[in-house]
Amino acid sequence: MPAFFKHLSVMEMAALFCGGFLVLTWIGVVLHHGFVRNWLHGRRSANEMIGLTLAAFSTIYGILLGLLAVEAYQDFSNVGDIVSKEASTLAALHHDFEGYPRPTRDELQEKLRQYAREAVDAVHPAPDKPKESLSVSPRLMALFAQVMEFQPTRKSEEAVQTETFTRLNTLVEHRRYLIAADDAGIPPQLWHVVCLGSLLLLGLMCLFDMDLHVHLILSGAMALFLGSVVFLIVALDNPFNGGITVSSEPIESAVGLLTTER
Repeated sequence: MPAFFKHLSVMEMAALFCGGFLVLTWIGVVLHHGFVRNWLHGRRSANEMIGLTLAAFSTIYGILLGLLAVEAYQDFSNVGDIVSKEASTLAALHHDFEGYPRPTRDELQEKLRQYAREAVDAVHPAPDKPKESLSVSPRLMALFAQVMEFQPTRKSEEAVQTETFTRLNTLVEHRRYLIAADDAGIPPQLWHVVCLGSLLLLGLMCLFDMDLHVHLILSGAMALFLGSVVFLIVALDNPFNGGITVSSEPIESAVGLLTTER
């Protein structure tokens, strides 16, 4: 997703694409009726050839948009699953820390609460926040350090420490996945093809020979639908900023649970 769209809300983005496509199409229709219509349909109406070309082009372009929409939704859904798994791991870690003696137990649980609050902010970072600041978590490193320093004296404590390391490594994997997902959107080259295809499709719609009011209605309907589809893909392409974003509610619920169990 272009960086500009990360600053827009869902309604602003929808208005931009649907309204922009509609305005451009209607401008094209008016210009066609004023300057191109007589030249293009002078001797004989070209509606049949334009219709055949539009049908063939729409099929290919529709398949492209459909594949992009499915891919964007799958990526969005995968990020949501990782957020839920991260919340579950936080709750499980809090339970594992019960196996440590005091005061180590209390210190680990407090650091886990601090990391959980940080994780909520990492799900919806500021659009201009550098990714380097999210890739390194001092609170998570502090958890690792304290767990490594702990010297178990019983078999049960050894088992708890081993399980703790496993869950901490899982947290690291989840965090890295979420950071990578911010850059794993649709490549810019595909966005260029989408933009070019939209212009060509709407341009072909403008070339038909029909009454102006009918032309405006039909082309406007096509522009609104095309704009809504492209909007949906763009909105899902970045699940953290702009458009439709993943919910941080699972982690917020985990934070509430950890705070309640203090």
